[in-house]
Amino acid sequence: MAPEPLDEGWLEAVAAVVEAVDASGAADGVAQITVSGAPGGAAAFCVVVEAGRVSVAAGRHPQPDLVAGWTYPEFVQAWQGELSVDAAYMSGRMKLEGDQVLLFDGWRPLLRSTALREAVASLR
Repeated sequence: MAPEPLDEGWLEAVAAVVEAVDASGAADGVAQITVSGAPGGAAAFCVVVEAGRVSVAAGRHPQPDLVAGWTYPEFVQAWQGELSVDAAYMSGRMKLEGDQVLLFDGWRPLLRSTALREAVASLR
């Protein structure tokens, strides 16, 4: 059974599956993800797309292009596929700062890829 979102071992499991995903066609960039109200307290991790590869790391990145802020319940809904990033943003359930074009245009090929969807589905 996969760990619950943001529990111990979850980020390592996510990193292992997404790092195998081909991100060619997606723009290079860094997204800082912050989640408030998580069971273990506030959480932060970053997603980096560079040269067609994806990496995920715990903590804060010193120079993110984009910061996405979530509350834990909305983050879990998005992780489980019940809430799209687009809908979360449009409804104010995800707050964005920085280069929003990176997320909605630059990373669209990655976010819509079957490979990414299958990779994260294996952890839900």
